[in-house]
Amino acid sequence: MQIFSNSEDETIKLGEVLAGLLTGDEVLCLVGGLGAGKTTLVKGIAKGMGILENYQVRSPTFTLVNQYPTRKGNLIHVDLYRAKDLDLSEFVGKGVIVVEWGEGLEVCKCVIRIDVVEGGRVFDFSGCGALFKKLPYGKAC
Repeated sequence: MQIFSNSEDETIKLGEVLAGLLTGDEVLCLVGGLGAGKTTLVKGIAKGMGILENYQVRSPTFTLVNQYPTRKGNLIHVDLYRAKDLDLSEFVGKGVIVVEWGEGLEVCKCVIRIDVVEGGRVFDFSGCGALFKKLPYGKAC
């Protein structure tokens, strides 16, 4: 399934909608180049999960892992740009895990590839099962 976003606001809204479909133990892996919108999508997921006051989603490029409490449980935001071999097993089952630069990881059953195209971004969902077939948002490509 592919969804087109033509703005940062639409990408955040897509994340919010995704958050409403999550049960709390998913591992989502985001794949795309620098500036593709991976962290922006995570901001939307955090918003949709009800990130608690005083927390702000920031790219974990240097910290590798940021954990945010939300009304729906923990959101664990991982960035593997600088560390390709980080063991994620300690986080599995402790909340929703979103991994930037997670291409090829065994724990990645749901992969969202983000491609920059003229006029916006294309989000291509792979291996996400029936959960993401329920997405009511976006313009299908």
